[in-house]
Amino acid sequence: MYVTRVQLRNIKGFSRKRAVDLELPGRSGWIVLAGRNSSGKSTLLQAVALALAGPDAARELSPDFSGWLTRHARAGQVAVEVECQPNADVFGGGKRKPAGGDRLLLGLEWTRSSSRSAQRLQRLEMSSLEGYGMAAWDGPWAPNPQGWFCAGYGPFRRLTGGASSAPPGPTATLFREDASLAESVAWAVDLHHRKLQEEEDLRQMEEGQQQERVVGPLLDTVLALLRDGLLPGRYQVRRITADGLWVSELGVAAKSQFPLREMSDGYRTVAALALDIVRQMYAAYGRLKTGPTASGGTAVLEPGVVLIDEVDAHLHVTWQRKIGDWLRAHFPNIQFIVTSHSPYICQAADEGALIRLPGPDEDRAPAVVSEDLYRRVVYGSADDAALSELFGLETPFSSRAEQQRQRLVQLERKVYDRTATGEERAEYKELSRLLTSSLQTRVAEVAARLEEDR
Repeated sequence: MYVTRVQLRNIKGFSRKRAVDLELPGRSGWIVLAGRNSSGKSTLLQAVALALAGPDAARELSPDFSGWLTRHARAGQVAVEVECQPNADVFGGGKRKPAGGDRLLLGLEWTRSSSRSAQRLQRLEMSSLEGYGMAAWDGPWAPNPQGWFCAGYGPFRRLTGGASSAPPGPTATLFREDASLAESVAWAVDLHHRKLQEEEDLRQMEEGQQQERVVGPLLDTVLALLRDGLLPGRYQVRRITADGLWVSELGVAAKSQFPLREMSDGYRTVAALALDIVRQMYAAYGRLKTGPTASGGTAVLEPGVVLIDEVDAHLHVTWQRKIGDWLRAHFPNIQFIVTSHSPYICQAADEGALIRLPGPDEDRAPAVVSEDLYRRVVYGSADDAALSELFGLETPFSSRAEQQRQRLVQLERKVYDRTATGEERAEYKELSRLLTSSLQTRVAEVAARLEEDR
């Protein structure tokens, strides 16, 4: 399925003029929710996850909904419209498939009790599929749905640890900081053991007997995906053993391999994210249909929705520039809906898929940015994006640099008025050199080279 529309009313800060009514590209790609702190990015992502999961799963993910309703509101709703994929999503345990282009509207409603403190969750199912009756309960809200893939991840995407009381499910880390992605490593280790058993069974088979290799190709697919440029700095996941994932630098001897858990948070969280997406997709579809990427790597072709809060967390800026393109290339049929504070993440957004959430002091609704702002962000520099209304940064310079720039303006007036002393002119020249940005210097160098070529 793909999300085509999201509506929120009277959920936390999304009320009155800030109520949400967003139309999203109903296809795979990279959708970015950007805004300042307290603009509601996490709330919006969590609300989408709850609507897609249904009321039963929602109560497990967040048993206490106190604070979800806007103050003084008696009821609040979230409604998410999804477009079904007939080759992936099925109803009634695989008995029926939706037609291409069929859309399903999934909703939840929170109501305030007479005490005005407790908040109760109700279902608000609105089906647009004729003849399917309770379509949501027969499809995405079923106890064990076939297809209808959705996974969600919070900013703390830890590879190990996690509380035993953390809720299960493909969106647990989106709601609980103490939930981890350790289960994905356990799944990979289990594949390793099952592959060894499968190979042993094949060796012991009598002549003429046949047995299809299943686990081996699956584990090979997982490793091929993780090895295809996921980790920066020439590091690569080399193998999976009973002790977990092992990494080494390209060109280094095999004996120099070490466990992934010994690497920094950035390496571990990205590897955990990619591995868990694969695990959740396999659980949803019972298969991993693959194909080549444009560069000849391995891509997983199943469709669905992946929600990621603060996708830039723990990542160096060079990695922030690449992560969106990597995920889209290796999961080309997934609709990624992510939140971020990083202009580099926003630069990977598809057209019509860059959404600005206004700050808590702004009395207007979230909206897709204008075409002019989209082009400024995507085709400009990170400074262009940071200084735009998308982030609202007043200046890209440090406080010390701003003080020096004010001093430069004062000196400039004296230089042009010819009232500057010799010391002030020397100071003006030094500050002018000091405050020339690296980008300006680079542009000047390129211009000089072009002039020389002429």
